[in-house]
Amino acid sequence: MARRRTPRETLAKRALIRARELAEEVNQTAERVHQHAREAYRLTEIARREAERGRELSRAGRMEARAVANSIKSSVDVTNNGGARRATKNDD
Repeated sequence: MARRRTPRETLAKRALIRARELAEEVNQTAERVHQHAREAYRLTEIARREAERGRELSRAGRMEARAVANSIKSSVDVTNNGGARRATKNDD
């Protein structure tokens, strides 16, 4: 004949089952958190690369703008020093 469990054994078994369920939930949550952390790290690396690329483009743009400004300044200096003169009606 099968022995009946005492209420204490039944409670212990239920507690054990619940503890296993909670442990599985904790494992699943930890796995999700780890996946999110890996994705955050990946996105952070992409952001760092893009920020560096932006800084490089900004430097190149500033250098190009300086070159254009210097070119315009040189042209203005040549014009002001008589390197070029205005066309008049008598030039026809």
